[in-house]
Amino acid sequence: MGRTSTAQVERAKRLLAHEGDSGSSSAECAAAAWRLYEKLNARLAPLLGSVGVEALFVRSAKLAQNEFGSLAEVATPDGMKKLGAGLQGLTPGEATRVAAGLFGTFLELMTTFIGERLTILILRSAWPTIEDTTTPRETKK
Repeated sequence: MGRTSTAQVERAKRLLAHEGDSGSSSAECAAAAWRLYEKLNARLAPLLGSVGVEALFVRSAKLAQNEFGSLAEVATPDGMKKLGAGLQGLTPGEATRVAAGLFGTFLELMTTFIGERLTILILRSAWPTIEDTTTPRETKK
């Protein structure tokens, strides 16, 4: 997989903001990232199993660490537990950038594995009021 698409990173930023990341605090970003992961896990576990969701998360961190070196500790099976502390050690803007990069990669992998349409349906099931979670490609259908 190449570089994560800008659309997926922007989608991840919107989801993080919806979960409470205003960009003003690293702790706020860490808490929003945890809530985002929990909601994604709740929606994806019936399809992939909890271990599958965790594997997808670890793979996302592994791929994203090329751009965000601070994710190296997160690219392990218990990485989600380390994400919060890692984000809190960054400036607020950098924490949001890293979290959006990680979850953008997660969404990119998710779309690769289950398709764009199912990914959007899952996101809408967790965030029904989220602003425009469609991509330009989706709106042309």
